[in-house]
Amino acid sequence: MFDLSSPLVFIPTIFLIIVVVFATIIRKDSHKYTHEHTRDLPYYYEIGLSMSYLNTNILTNGRFKYRNNVNPEITYENKTYNSLRHAGTLYSMYKFEEYELEDRYKEERIISSKYFIDKYVKKLGKNKYIVISEPEEEGIKFPIAKSGAAGVALSALCNLYKEGEIDLKILQGLGEFILSMQSEDGNIYAYYDCNKKLINKTAEAIYYPAQAVVGLLYLYETDPQEKWLKAAKKSLSYIIKTRKTLNLNIPFDHWSVLAIEKLFAKGLVPEEEKGEMRSYAEQMAIPILSSQITNPKNSYFGAFKDNIRPCSLGTIMEGLASIYECINNEQLKKIIFKSLSIGCMFLSKVQVKTGVHAGGLPNSANWVKPGVTPNASVIRIDNIQHVVLGWLKLQNIIKQYEE
Repeated sequence: MFDLSSPLVFIPTIFLIIVVVFATIIRKDSHKYTHEHTRDLPYYYEIGLSMSYLNTNILTNGRFKYRNNVNPEITYENKTYNSLRHAGTLYSMYKFEEYELEDRYKEERIISSKYFIDKYVKKLGKNKYIVISEPEEEGIKFPIAKSGAAGVALSALCNLYKEGEIDLKILQGLGEFILSMQSEDGNIYAYYDCNKKLINKTAEAIYYPAQAVVGLLYLYETDPQEKWLKAAKKSLSYIIKTRKTLNLNIPFDHWSVLAIEKLFAKGLVPEEEKGEMRSYAEQMAIPILSSQITNPKNSYFGAFKDNIRPCSLGTIMEGLASIYECINNEQLKKIIFKSLSIGCMFLSKVQVKTGVHAGGLPNSANWVKPGVTPNASVIRIDNIQHVVLGWLKLQNIIKQYEE
């Protein structure tokens, strides 16, 4: 059963209470490791295991084996697929190289990137490129082009330009598509209907706008035209403005705080604009931190009330790490550090450690329990992508924490 007996109250004193409870543990955790090499950091083994899983499940043509099951006797035809998640997995492989300083899977990543470009990246009009979602793969009625998919594709593919592995026009074309999906007030519409050749202005997808923003920021690093940065800032401002009014019902959107983290890290935000962004990040952190299971005696210690899904937990770890990087509230940073510590520990326990699918992350932490639904033991590439990024970002924080 989930630990629902003592819900936390959303008031500032909660921070003081948690700091007192975890202060000594935080100090112990933060000084436990040295980091002259990434192998000295926590989760080095788990990250390597999951990256090996991804590498093993790249087919010779570059397509991922999208689904497996913990039980190797259960197999899938690999017809179900998701182009956005393919791009996200490529992004995680690139970040692994950047954070871990290892490029042992680079050749496979490039092969898989080229497969993605050839199969899913299509020209639209004179100067736009889109990422196609195919009906037969995603269970939709007609082909669409998601704004979020274009953003994640840019995040995953921009690094290829400096190596001569992609034409800049493709990257610019994906950026032009995102700009064409942006409304006057800064909102980015969810998808383009490829049959009707029209933007769907009624559908909503909570993560797509910020995914598009992050993609534009990666594009700006590669092709420093002011229009990419201007559009990214405009959409991020719209996200912050419209969501701050939701108070504690604010959705946890890790892509939006990743965008803030990138803007701050690159010095692209004047000091007078940082306050509102930091406030938004802190607002997002409060409700999610208050729902974490912090009782060490609970079997779900480190997970969140009503959420033991590794894929979702991985995104939370990513988002909390980004919040940590861009706020100044030292008390809140300590709480986030502890949250990351126990959350990543929980995910380590969920990871498949042995067998042909070692390194996989199933759909549910309950996959080991008898009587759970068959879907609980399904391993998808996006489960692994997000969890690996959560571990990598915690490693990066620990490096800084001890310097």
